Amino acid sequence: MTKRKNAGTRDRPESGAPTTAGLDGEAREHAGDGRPASGASDPPELKSLDARVGELLRSELWDDAQEERYDRFTRLAARIFDAPAALILLFDAHRHLFKSRFGFQLGRESQELELCRQAGAQGTPFVIEDLAPGVDSSADTAVSQPRNIRFFAGQALCADNGEVVGCVALMDFKARGFDVNARHTLVELALLVEEEFNLNAAMASTRAGMAELLDRDAALPSATHIIAYEKIELLVEQAGNAGRKLGIFYLSLDNLYDMSLAYGPGRIQAMINRWMDGLRNHSENLIYIGRLSERGFVGAFEFEGDVRAGRRLCEQLRTHAQQEVEHEELRFSFEASAGLCVSPDHGDSGVALIGRAQLAHENQSWNNETSLFNAAIAKRFRRRSALRTRFEAAVEDGSVYFHGQPIFANEDGALVGIELLARWQDPELGEVSPNEFVPVIDPEKGPRRALVAAALDTACRCVAAWQARSQFVPYITINVSGAELFRQDFHELVEDRLAHHGVSAEHLVFELTERSVIRDFELMARSLRRLTDTGARIALDDFGSGYSSIAYLTRLPISIVKLDKRVVQQIDAQGPAEELAQGIVALAHGQQLVIVAEGVETQAQWETVRAMGCEYTQGFLLGRPQSEDALLALIAEQRSNTTKQADPETAPG
Repeated sequence: MTKRKNAGTRDRPESGAPTTAGLDGEAREHAGDGRPASGASDPPELKSLDARVGELLRSELWDDAQEERYDRFTRLAARIFDAPAALILLFDAHRHLFKSRFGFQLGRESQELELCRQAGAQGTPFVIEDLAPGVDSSADTAVSQPRNIRFFAGQALCADNGEVVGCVALMDFKARGFDVNARHTLVELALLVEEEFNLNAAMASTRAGMAELLDRDAALPSATHIIAYEKIELLVEQAGNAGRKLGIFYLSLDNLYDMSLAYGPGRIQAMINRWMDGLRNHSENLIYIGRLSERGFVGAFEFEGDVRAGRRLCEQLRTHAQQEVEHEELRFSFEASAGLCVSPDHGDSGVALIGRAQLAHENQSWNNETSLFNAAIAKRFRRRSALRTRFEAAVEDGSVYFHGQPIFANEDGALVGIELLARWQDPELGEVSPNEFVPVIDPEKGPRRALVAAALDTACRCVAAWQARSQFVPYITINVSGAELFRQDFHELVEDRLAHHGVSAEHLVFELTERSVIRDFELMARSLRRLTDTGARIALDDFGSGYSSIAYLTRLPISIVKLDKRVVQQIDAQGPAEELAQGIVALAHGQQLVIVAEGVETQAQWETVRAMGCEYTQGFLLGRPQSEDALLALIAEQRSNTTKQADPETAPG
């Protein structure tokens, strides 16, 4: 807030009788309790928020009820004028706030408020030198009653645009004179208080500018996250008070990581700034858009009609978000996907609405159009929440257990390995498929570690049991995410379980899912070498899908490549899938790695992968996942034929 025009040359007060024009009836009705009367005007419009809120909100003068810096002025006023009480009061049409009070609390609060509001209506100091019993200070006879206040002098406080926002006032319990010089001094004191308002507004403007910058910057995720949530919470509250519909959307830039690699972080940030400005300029309904995460943005827009109208508007925003943008002679297009929920239909809390917009985004249809939150999504969310909440307890009580799927050598059909696969039979949720619970728990550190620890313990226990019954011990494999391998205590967990069961790591294979994005190959390589130094081996699971990269094979200590079942199950057609499979086999063999073909379900598939040179096969055709007892029986069948034992140098996971 800059100093208002001509504020420093405010007209000097003239001597004479004070003006006693009273407040209007509606303002007087609720001046004492701060509550608006019925029929009060609606809250500020959401659109063009900064231009429509009151000066008190814009300058953030309401934030703190009383502050030391304003107390200095009331103390100074009391000393200069030898007054027992002084105050600084802020008010708008319906509310009031005592910014600072000094001295005795004279009279009734409603009386003080009325006199201050009357002072705010004057261009010069409003003075009542003797407010004796029976003296009418207002047009309303209801206030013509005995008073504790006998003397009052007040000067209006104005914002930089000239709007009256409050009053600085002096009061006494006895009548007293107040000459021209005193009135001039009171005006000067009011100007000093207004200068302090300027400081408030400048600080508010600076904070708003910083928030605008932070809204755009992914390098400050905590700040952008907090700002976005606070903005949406405020907008939802205001829309609810005004009875308006608000669309809350979550927008993801799905190719942002690839573009960051191509253009670098500096250029990509400039691109995003330009992209956000383009979105704001494109839609007059868009109120706000801010950064929630590295590639996730949250925003709000106003609309009329039902939720389908909101979805159409959001889809227009998403479509515009994918239009080509030019920056520094570069042309680029973001790939955007969106989820939407509507206030108040889907909730009245900003936090909840953002979460539901994200849930809608996660449940997009195949055509990638804006997904609208609905009851089915809410039901899936409740089930996912139940899965996440109940999983660790299910591991502890045995509801989560493991079956093992055998892996056979293609050359002679010998059993060479077993992969552990998790199963969950919940007393309330029923049978829960790994395809359902693994994606839910994978991002969660606690449940993810519980599953890995249980699998590792089961693997070591099985190896110990097999060793006790036979010299033939197949390798056993467990799936581990890249996030777990990065954790320092993972290796301590492995060593602890091996020591507890008295088995060697040479019988373990850790399968790293190839769908895990590895951004630091050197760190991952060091982590994997700690495992291979114990004698364990590393397999790369699901190769041929997701983030396929030759770097996985050349820069990590991989021994085994598992050909993804989605590739294997399409090779019957002898088309692109077969060519891809042949290329993967050649690539792996070029790195001296062995191949396991996963998901083999037909004789034709088995014959094809054998002809390609895949050393091992895993799938329903040769063996389904089995219980520990069934696996013991299968291993016993191998006992009598030592020629079919696994070669420890080449046995896969």
